Amino acid sequence: MDDLITDRTPPVIAAEINTIRDQTGKVLLAAAIEIGRRLKEAKDLLPYGEWGKWLEESVSYSQKTAEKLMRVFDAYGTRQSASLDVGALVQELPNYNCTQAFILLGVPEGERAQFIAEIDVESMSTRELQKAISERSQAIKERDQALQEKTDLRKALDEQGSQITRLATERDNLKTKAEELSKSQSELESKSGRLQLELISIKKSTSYEAVQRMGNNLTAAYIKASANKLAFLFESLDRTFKELKWELSEFAARDPDTHEVYKNKVIDFLTRGLKEKI
Repeated sequence: MDDLITDRTPPVIAAEINTIRDQTGKVLLAAAIEIGRRLKEAKDLLPYGEWGKWLEESVSYSQKTAEKLMRVFDAYGTRQSASLDVGALVQELPNYNCTQAFILLGVPEGERAQFIAEIDVESMSTRELQKAISERSQAIKERDQALQEKTDLRKALDEQGSQITRLATERDNLKTKAEELSKSQSELESKSGRLQLELISIKKSTSYEAVQRMGNNLTAAYIKASANKLAFLFESLDRTFKELKWELSEFAARDPDTHEVYKNKVIDFLTRGLKEKI
């Protein structure tokens, strides 16, 4: 007995405490797995809408706690057979405690095994494990953000490239149209030059000169005919006016009143005629 007491050193006691704590954690994990298994079984058997009531009245669990325990079963207990012997189940469980198991649920199921393989879960404290998961989540978030930024940058570059291509196409089209317009202008100028030369040639030809002389003669004949017409009209007017004066003078003695009326009319007529533009 004295030898046993002598051998009881703080390191030995600490080792025993850690062993008991680890074993207790595994027992709790095994218990959580088996509880989760039975909760899933009960949920499948209960009518729709009775789950929450059954939890509260039968096992005093909230739905949140029940869901967490069922997740523990899904993560760690699906390969084990159902048993009430928790001690026997401990031997089949991974080498970490209940708290660590709950924390590891924060890692997606498809990535959990790789994460566990990359770190030493057994030797990590709860705080260290939480930190490792938090750092992993942050790293994934930063990676996804970087990938998204890369995707956005690639999209922006593609859009810019498309815009550059479109602008280059528009530039080439404008250049082609400018060349076509320049060509059309040159052709029009050339055609105009040819027509001017043809016109000069026509003007120099005998037939053109004959037509021009004929036109001049016709113009002169028209002017002469118009002058003759004016002379005829003037002579007629002069003769008519003289006859009108003679008739008025003859009528003055026979009917002075009528003579006065027509004399005034003649004067008005002549006055208006002088005022009008000839």
